[in-house]
Amino acid sequence: MRGALRAALAACLLMMMPGLLPAQASARRGVWLGLGLGHGSAQLTCAICAGGRDGGLSGFVRCGVALSPRLLIGAEVLGWRRHEGGGDYTLTSAQGLLVLYPWRTRALHFSTGAGLARYTAQDTDNEISTQAFAMQVGAGWDVPVRRGISVTPFVNFVATTGADVKVNSTASSLSANSSLIQFGLGVTLH
Repeated sequence: MRGALRAALAACLLMMMPGLLPAQASARRGVWLGLGLGHGSAQLTCAICAGGRDGGLSGFVRCGVALSPRLLIGAEVLGWRRHEGGGDYTLTSAQGLLVLYPWRTRALHFSTGAGLARYTAQDTDNEISTQAFAMQVGAGWDVPVRRGISVTPFVNFVATTGADVKVNSTASSLSANSSLIQFGLGVTLH
């Protein structure tokens, strides 16, 4: 947990340093690719769910095209996983994504997306799962390391609401909400 806290602090410090390095806006053309890995904190809330946020490994893969040096469009697949007490917990999502750089020459960017998310909790006997429409917001800071390559501290929030709960693939009368907060370090290729 201390390592995750240190990574989050380092990411926040980098994102708060305006003018650290220019974002090389001219490099944001054509196809782009992003990979990120870090810590995630997921939660499933419903009438029978044992509440609380659970930490685990989290990451994403995203790609798309630059419509302009300030606006990127693409798709993202993200995931979170935790193994605890004989149970496996996962949250996955596939979404369309918009990435906005408010300033042409700055590295700060904001992202938003929409798509589907699935939360699964299973042990050797049972599986509880949900799937629903998901929305995402996030932010990051591109720190150039070479032309067209940036290290990117990031933070994202993904949430669903009103998902039907299935128990062992059988629909129940329950409804659930899931959410994921993820932060970490990525690599962006422009």
